[in-house]
Amino acid sequence: MSSKQLITNVGIGLAAASAGILARKTLQKSWEKVTNEPAPKDKRNENTDLKEAVTWAVVSGIGAGLARMAVQYVIDKRQSK
Repeated sequence: MSSKQLITNVGIGLAAASAGILARKTLQKSWEKVTNEPAPKDKRNENTDLKEAVTWAVVSGIGAGLARMAVQYVIDKRQSK
């Protein structure tokens, strides 16, 4: 693997990870506006209902995954040109 390919792969990884983090932060803010409560962070917190924790896990997982996938898709499309 050449150094250019390595740098490109690292850049793609960083871009995808950044998109996932940004999506998760955006989802946290949206969750707080909709529920008037902070997003569940600690699964051992006694105030967090199981339904709420599972809902948050699904929503945040899908959102972050879609953001990473979208970035990867765009980058792959640009590289194939």
